[in-house]
Amino acid sequence: QMEPHIAAPETSELPVFYLDGHSLLPAELVSLSHGNRVLNLTPEAWKRVEEARNVIDEVVSRGQVVYGVNTGFGNFASVTIADDQLECLQENLIRSHASGLGDPLSPERTRMMMVLRINVFAKGHSGISVKTLQRYLHAFNKSCLPWVPEKGTVGASGDLAPLAHLALGLLGEGKMWHPSVGWSTAQKILSEQGLQPIKLSAKEGLAMINGTALMTSLGA
Repeated sequence: QMEPHIAAPETSELPVFYLDGHSLLPAELVSLSHGNRVLNLTPEAWKRVEEARNVIDEVVSRGQVVYGVNTGFGNFASVTIADDQLECLQENLIRSHASGLGDPLSPERTRMMMVLRINVFAKGHSGISVKTLQRYLHAFNKSCLPWVPEKGTVGASGDLAPLAHLALGLLGEGKMWHPSVGWSTAQKILSEQGLQPIKLSAKEGLAMINGTALMTSLGA
């Protein structure tokens, strides 16, 4: 039987908004941009997340070669990556794509990006782990907002660069914003808020950057 996954801070006085991956409305997304609620997933969504992660773990344990899980990307799709390099592969994917320019998004737009990414994870298709998603949720719930530059998306392939910047901060790298101090280093803000940086496992970097969360947040 699956253990319940509690992501909303127990001490929070803010109401909890539950994401299920399917029913989020534009007006709700805009409302969540103000930091006046904390997020969690519905029990059904947590179950989907866990089941999808089990598929990825089984692929790795069997030694099955699957693109983006234990291969390189793009022109390096035919290159198989050793198990002990899978974490490094995903981290380097994030670092290499965090190449945007310009001023940072507002806290409101950044929160919307995080909500949209969490809502995609809640669908149970990405292979994100429960542990990684919990840390993602805790960062949102404590308003630890990574530095995401306004320029860099190529649109057709998704918001790869902006989402990479979003992920980079959650890895404890780059800059991060918090209401109490403004901009500082991600490592410092996460530490001051009692949070651990995300440690990526197989496929999780890819899961974090495939999508159109920036364009959707701007359009909302």
